[in-house]
Amino acid sequence: MTRPGFGRPDGTTIGVRLALFLMAGFLYLGVPWIQPEPRTPGRFMQLAEAFVDGHLSIADPKPNENELIPTATKGRYHCPYPPLPAVLLMPFAAFGVSLRVEFACRAISIANVLLFDSVLRRFPAMLGRPAPEIGPRVALDLLFAFGTVTWHNAEMGGDWHWAHAVSMCAMLLALREFAGCKRLGFVGCFVGLSILARPTTGFLALFFVFSVARGPRPSRAVSLTKLVAGTAAAIFLLAAYNQFRFGSPTDFGYDRMLLMGAGQRLLHDYGQFNGHFIPINLYWFFLAPPLPLAGGRFPFFGYDPHGLSLFIASPALLYAFVGLRRGWSVPAVRHAAGAIACCLLPLLLYFNTGFWQFGHRFSMDYLPLLMLLVLAGVGTRPSRMAFSLITISILVNAAGVIVDPVILPNRL
Repeated sequence: MTRPGFGRPDGTTIGVRLALFLMAGFLYLGVPWIQPEPRTPGRFMQLAEAFVDGHLSIADPKPNENELIPTATKGRYHCPYPPLPAVLLMPFAAFGVSLRVEFACRAISIANVLLFDSVLRRFPAMLGRPAPEIGPRVALDLLFAFGTVTWHNAEMGGDWHWAHAVSMCAMLLALREFAGCKRLGFVGCFVGLSILARPTTGFLALFFVFSVARGPRPSRAVSLTKLVAGTAAAIFLLAAYNQFRFGSPTDFGYDRMLLMGAGQRLLHDYGQFNGHFIPINLYWFFLAPPLPLAGGRFPFFGYDPHGLSLFIASPALLYAFVGLRRGWSVPAVRHAAGAIACCLLPLLLYFNTGFWQFGHRFSMDYLPLLMLLVLAGVGTRPSRMAFSLITISILVNAAGVIVDPVILPNRL
């Protein structure tokens, strides 16, 4: 007998996913039509074209452009980003199609919404619970799609956001496989792909490692080897990429990166990772409040692009703490909490808050596991409070997509 959440989707699931596809397509692709042009540099398409031409660097006549690393050849620059998002654009580059990164980001973000629904159907089995009823399931789908930074990330659609969307897609595939067929080789490969877009997501591999380590002793070593192989291969490829570019497998070139404003000063004074940034990032990630708009304009409050508290932007995510309290005896809850904590540590040490963002953009690195904790908190029959906070989260993020930021003097 097939367990709920596995096998072919039933009619209800098809209907839910069609509705999600239409809603995400309309809001992710439609709303940006009324927004200004992207505010982030677009480099991944240029890098894809360079890869097709056999180069690891891009040609650019603007030596002062933000977030480029000069090479020994005048007019050529390395991109600091990991390569997978550019590799995915190579087929378009090979045929001379200059695909806009904004569209690619929004398209894969729509796919992520559908993937999350698939993962959500499988999550309860990991918690030892029955599959969620249609009401709670749709509510959590809508929370993920429109009540978290996922929506604003899709709307922005720049290089940083494309990398986040690619990384999340790979991690959702890893979770779907792990909670379903449990083919550990595939799980490890998906985690590896996530690392090749956002290296910090590699810490989420601990969730799978912790879970496999609890398995039967005779097969534990084999299972861990299958799981780690794909991840290790990705780390090797990333190290080789750095070796070819900078002569060192651990050098991402950040110490030579061209930056503007406070970022240059902070990177020069403290380096890429430093304990100095922990209180700063704690504030922007989890405490920063909304700011009043000048002249009392509707919706009256805006946001500082340095950040906005995760739990103000998405108050329904507070149920993750309820999930920790209620479900601490469940191994999957403990493993998720440990992996999130390990992923969060380098983000707190990082010299950048994630600017430009509504909410806590870097939370996308661990959002899939955070949603597992939220599911553990809301339970199979969510309360009115849970539905209310989900609704508020969606309304806040809808405002975040259309409202202007409040630009204040740099306070970092």
